Amino acid sequence: MTAVFDLSNRSPVAGLAEIDRQILRLVADGLTSKEIARALDRSPYTIDSRLKDVCQRLGADTRAQAAAMLSREEAASAPPGLGGPPPGGIEPGSWISPVAGEDGDPPIGLALTYRSLSAFLADPRLAQVAKGLTVILLTVVVAAYLLANTIEAIQGVFLTVLRG
Repeated sequence: MTAVFDLSNRSPVAGLAEIDRQILRLVADGLTSKEIARALDRSPYTIDSRLKDVCQRLGADTRAQAAAMLSREEAASAPPGLGGPPPGGIEPGSWISPVAGEDGDPPIGLALTYRSLSAFLADPRLAQVAKGLTVILLTVVVAAYLLANTIEAIQGVFLTVLRG
């Protein structure tokens, strides 16, 4: 029987379990095995064992190298655009905080702090979007100018024909 899917081109990182991916992300954040164990409610020995297994499967010499392989793979597969938080993350409560209604009602609006606004405006992805919007705006302005001149020329022809 012929395989429907060809998995020979599949990256070794793609075959990792989600727990292994979580461990490698925490390694990339600089956490020790004990800290990772606490964060994931596992034994440090389990973390070390999983890291050793993952390094063997990926052909990595160190846990840092394995974490870098995962980071590269995830960065390459992430769609471009403005999705997600800016690089470096956002501090809890510093981005958008709800303004609560009276008597514990659900939030009735959003408050944007100056610090979060300046962080948002410093995001290089926003500059890229602004450049794209500027090009679109200039294209629309030029098209409107050309259309106005075309309409004026057509009016001139009609007036000449009517006076005729």
